[in-house]
Amino acid sequence: MLARALLCFLLAAACAKQEAPNIRSGKEVSPSKHFRMTGEIVFRFDDRDVSQQGELWLGGDDRMRFSVGVVDRKNIFLFDAKNGCWAKRPGAAFKEDPESANVFGVETKLRWHILNMPSSKYRSDVKTSLNDNNLADEVSIGEYAVQLSNYKALGKKGVLYPTVWYWTTPGGIRIETFSDLQDGALFLDSAFVPPDFNPLDSIRLAHADSESLADRVGIVNEDFFYIAEDEFTSKDELPKGWWWVNRSERYFVFEQQPKFQIENIKSITGKTWLRWATYDSVEDEFGSEMLLKIAKQSGYSNTDEVWVKEVEDNSRRYLKVFIVPVVNH
Repeated sequence: MLARALLCFLLAAACAKQEAPNIRSGKEVSPSKHFRMTGEIVFRFDDRDVSQQGELWLGGDDRMRFSVGVVDRKNIFLFDAKNGCWAKRPGAAFKEDPESANVFGVETKLRWHILNMPSSKYRSDVKTSLNDNNLADEVSIGEYAVQLSNYKALGKKGVLYPTVWYWTTPGGIRIETFSDLQDGALFLDSAFVPPDFNPLDSIRLAHADSESLADRVGIVNEDFFYIAEDEFTSKDELPKGWWWVNRSERYFVFEQQPKFQIENIKSITGKTWLRWATYDSVEDEFGSEMLLKIAKQSGYSNTDEVWVKEVEDNSRRYLKVFIVPVVNH
């Protein structure tokens, strides 16, 4: 029964954010775009219903944390598309759960798509039907379908969300009723991996124009190699890198540690960094203040000022990146 409940559960709570036309006043410039939902999860079997309490965190269309059970006895499931899937039963440690990767992937995509409608990017694999009020009535991907009902104004801006989700999946039927929804939540990347997980993440990813980095906040560890602008010669003579700004001064930061000696090169080693990457149009001062606020709220103190990656005006992908060295409080 546990395996069956797990399968239902993983595809479950697509806590949805469905808004009537013109509900949103505008796009919020902030990394706090994640979702936290709590409520009752009912697994429907042939001979009975099993009711448990559930809590769901969504950090994008590729990251989810779901806990379900009763007080002091919760099953916890983690999904990070880049790093893997894990499951934890009461009294046990997290174990890898690769067989559930596809299930988690479908569920997380559906959840994120619904929560961000109607501004969600078009997905050819998602089918949506609307009710008379132009709100989503049923959303599906392949064999996984969820009927949505009982819309209520929830979240920071009172957006209409369906509070009842009736799931039909290959694993069975599940009914979710959400009593609380936070649509301005913020979770660090570490919330979606086990406590002892060592992510293969680095500052080098901050150089890449990768959509997977957008609106993500995470802790990274790596040495930092750079030269000041007044000591910079020619880009053609140097390894690959980008311009960053720190304390109003420009520095050329190398993507990796140079393999040959470079005059006047400096480094920052053995540090832990907090990083925020976003496609929003964010001024350097605002973004820096936002990152320092996140650090404080997350239990960190900055040991230096924020570094900001410059983005050329003609850049096809305007990914702004902010990083700051931090230590635990």
